[in-house]
Amino acid sequence: MQLSLPIAASAIVCGLLFGSFAILANMISFIMIGKINERVPEKERISYFWWGTEVRKRFKSLYPDSKLTRFLDLCVVLMMVCFLILLRAWVFS
Repeated sequence: MQLSLPIAASAIVCGLLFGSFAILANMISFIMIGKINERVPEKERISYFWWGTEVRKRFKSLYPDSKLTRFLDLCVVLMMVCFLILLRAWVFS
């Protein structure tokens, strides 16, 4: 009797890449929050626990030449591509 995986190996790899890009995007967001909090007054600081989509806009206005926003966008796009490949490999196989 030959053992078979219930999930394809490509789905496992895509799932791991998806998680890696998600963690990397979250870490980049934390770096951006730290840099924002260095420059703004205490009343306008962003919490590390409760933040939303305003982080990217505020960071871009404070640091217009920084490449962190492009790197964050790249991580999000790659995460979505991995999700679509994972969906194809796992659900529609």
